[in-house]
Amino acid sequence: MSGAPQQLYAVLVALQADTLLLPNLAVAEVVAPEGLRPLPGAPTWFAGLLNWQGRELPIARFELLNNGAAEPPSRRTRIAVINCVSTCLSAGRYGILAEGYPHLVTLNRSALRSAEGRPQDSELVLARVRVASQEALIPNLERIEAEMAGVLASFSG
Repeated sequence: MSGAPQQLYAVLVALQADTLLLPNLAVAEVVAPEGLRPLPGAPTWFAGLLNWQGRELPIARFELLNNGAAEPPSRRTRIAVINCVSTCLSAGRYGILAEGYPHLVTLNRSALRSAEGRPQDSELVLARVRVASQEALIPNLERIEAEMAGVLASFSG
């Protein structure tokens, strides 16, 4: 018996046209987008800032950041608050707009496969996988954080 875990806990975060697969520990909380304030002059993918537990969190629209398209947020839109994996965002967390609430999944070797036939989307995507019958993206969280930090730095003077 090896020391590697046999099961991993993850969440599927539905976007408008895709789904992200994140480690369960990456998602701190899911909140409604009330109080989301746009940052005038920011890129279209930068949805704005949200005060969360006394911190100003930058919020991204992953589809737009990844050079895709997205409709305006709907009444189902939520913000998945993500724990940072790097130190480039001072708040230690940021948000990604999601459609509804993330779904907890338990993964094992048979439930997770590489998605064949589709090219890697960008440097924001580490892999495209199949979770059972659903396709999902494994995002490059460090790259997302660096993009957000770049926007915030350009506004801090």
